[in-house]
This record gives sequence, C-alpha cells and structure tokens, in this order.
Amino acid sequence: MYTQILTFGAALGSLAFIAGCGNDESPMLSKTSDASDTVVRSTSKTEADPAPKPGTATWPHWRGPDNDGISREKIDGDALNGMPPITWRHNIGIGYSTVSIADNRLYTMGHPEGTDHETVWCLDAESGKVHWSLTYPCPLLDHLHKGGPGATPTIDGNSVYVNSREGEVRRIDAATGNVDWVVDLGELLEIPLPEWGFTCSVIVRGEELILEAGRVIGLNKETGELKWKTEAHMPGYGTPEVFEFEGKPYLAALNNEGVSLVDLEKKEEISFYEWESPYDTNSTTPLWHDGQLFVSTGYNIGCGLLNFDGQELTLDWQNKNMRNHMNSCVLKDGWLYGFDGNSHNRRTVTLKCVNWNTGELSWTERDLGCGALVATQEHLIILSDEGELVLADLNPQSFRELGRLKVLDEQCWTMPVLCNGYVYCRGAEGSLACVDLDTARAAE
Repeated sequence: MYTQILTFGAALGSLAFIAGCGNDESPMLSKTSDASDTVVRSTSKTEADPAPKPGTATWPHWRGPDNDGISREKIDGDALNGMPPITWRHNIGIGYSTVSIADNRLYTMGHPEGTDHETVWCLDAESGKVHWSLTYPCPLLDHLHKGGPGATPTIDGNSVYVNSREGEVRRIDAATGNVDWVVDLGELLEIPLPEWGFTCSVIVRGEELILEAGRVIGLNKETGELKWKTEAHMPGYGTPEVFEFEGKPYLAALNNEGVSLVDLEKKEEISFYEWESPYDTNSTTPLWHDGQLFVSTGYNIGCGLLNFDGQELTLDWQNKNMRNHMNSCVLKDGWLYGFDGNSHNRRTVTLKCVNWNTGELSWTERDLGCGALVATQEHLIILSDEGELVLADLNPQSFRELGRLKVLDEQCWTMPVLCNGYVYCRGAEGSLACVDLDTARAAE
C-alpha cells in the first residue's frame, strides 16, 4: 500500500536578514487587491476581460488575479517552437511555492538545502536580480516528499503575506523585506503541527486575512489579531475558494474531513459535506461556478459537483474521471482541465478534460506525469513533472500539443505562472527558471 506524497498551496525573535536592499531604491508598490478582488465570481470568471497592456500584468497570489488559474494575456501558439530563451535561473531552495508578481517584483519561498530555515525571496521579475531575502528558522519537514514551503506569497498593496511550513504567518514590507508581525497558527489555535505542515496560502479580503487550518480563521491584516474562527476540523493542505452567491460572500474550504461552507457575513460554518481521504491528504482548492462547487482529490476518491442553495451543499454528480492529487483543475467555458492520478505512480497519471455539468470524460493525454498547469484564453501552459514546459490548445474536443521545451531537471509539481510574457517554472529541489514566450520581444 502506498503512502501519500504531498506538495502543497517563527516567533518575533526569529533569525532574519535582508540582502541587497541597502543599495536598492525600492519604489512603493501599487495596490493589487481589495475586497472586490476576492469576491467577484457568481456566474462568469471574467472571460471577456481584455488582455492587459504590455508590462502591466500581475499575478498577485495563488491561482492569479482572478483566482481561477487563467491568464488574460495572449501568447503566440508557436512560442515554444523557436527555442525561446531561458532568460534567467535562480536557486530559491527546496519547496513547492509558486510565484506571485506585481510591479515587476517576484515573490516566492524556499528552504536552503542543508539548513533549518526557510527564505522568502523578492526578485526582479525580468532579470532575476535579488532585491531582498528574508530567512527565519523552520524545519524542512521532508516526510515522503522534498519538503520546504508549500504556500504561495500573497501581495496586497505594500505588503506581502506568507505562511511557513510550520504555520507562521508573516506580514512583510514588500519593498524592503522588513517583518511587520508574525502569528503562529499552531499556538493561536492550540493545535499540533499537521502531518504535512501548513500549506494554505493567505487570502486577503478587505481588511481581513483568511486561512484554513482545520478551522477557517479571519485575522486583522494590519495587526495579525484573530478576529473570528469557525468550528474545528482536521486541517487540509489546500487554499479555500471565496465566492459570491445571490449578493452574499461565502467561502469553501476543503479540509481532511470534507467541504466546509462558511458564510463570510456571519463568520460561521453553515454547511458541511463529508469528503474524506484515506490518508488525510486533501490538498486542492474547490472550484466555484454558478451555484456549484467542484471538488477533486486523489487516492481513487475522484471528483464531484456540489449544489449550493445558500444554505446546504448537496451532491449533483460524483465519479472517478478526475482525481487531483495536489494541483487543482482549471475551469474554462464549462470544461475542466487537470491531472488525474497520484504522484507516486506517475506512469498512470494522465492529463484530462472533463465536462463540468456531467462529469463525462472528453479526452486523455499521457506521458506528462503528475504535472501542473495554468491556462490562457486559448492555450494550456503545462509543466510536466520532469521539467518540460508544454504549450497546447485549450480545446475540449482533443489535445493538440503546439511545442515543448526542457526547462528543469528535477521534480516539478508546482503550477507554472505566466506574467508579462514570461513563464516561471519551479522545481522542488530549488531551481526557478524564467522563460520568455513573448515572440515580439524576442525578435527585437
């Protein structure tokens, strides 16, 4: 019997250092999120939004500016055929955090090899230059995987919020790397360290920070003070989904007992749907669309669509056509694209396209392992688990590969990110590579 492998999403006296900020005149960052950024999706996911102007795109948090894993940028379908340049590489340390980007600054996290610390990095998104780094004590926690941080930094105006593998949430000055405050989730909620640590990325909603740590909690984003908490469950390893239904804000969190549905006005759990994993390993983000939630987990549990009427969650359909181990699907125009199967048995993992309304399978593609993906309006951007960057059509009828480039030579389970024509690919052993897919820029 296999045992689960998971990737994923210090007290104030912790050791910290700032590298390079003394010689860097760092501009103040523009505001990138507010309450309306988080609670936006009742029916559509802004499919009609225009592409951002060149150089203005942001990817400020987990699953991007619209919380759906879809970029509004346009890229050339031939972008990978001309051997696009890998513009820079940087070793950020062991881990599975993906990147967040605003104002040409990239934020990510890693665990320097051979240490008992984690590091938060601020890099120039175009050149890879280090603006600053912040290091604090944190064990590797490499039980049956590489270990290191699994949450993704969240950018909000002039601040960056991070969650360490030990559950220390920090507010950091985005320009300098100075720490404003630290909150220990284990101490705050009086819970032991979960088997795989804490891997929920911070959600910013107005003046609050929201996290799942068994309970769903709200923190004051200025002070870190606990404002509210829901009833306790076994902590999960994913990041919740915030949405709006009939003019009211809600949140869906997948913990290791099931789906917790939270009324964000009442600050309480109003419905719960059991969804257990045989190894207590639920680690994906539920997906919301038009009155329904899609849930998918590994270990042959599969997926299902839950109806929400404002009070209760009820099952619409359930099958095993999509069994997301770690990375959530992308939903586009009624079709789900994602990886089905478990990382420890990569030869059986497949990329699939499944109908949202019925759960029926449309197509299957093999030989990408247990990888990760994002999408544009027209393409899938896929990072295979062996470090191959693949561009394919976003087509529910069939899979058509448009190009492929070997980028990394290590385990890759982390979602790639497209921002301003650059794709950022992260390996579990610490390599971060930037690939330029802007064909017009390459031709200059």
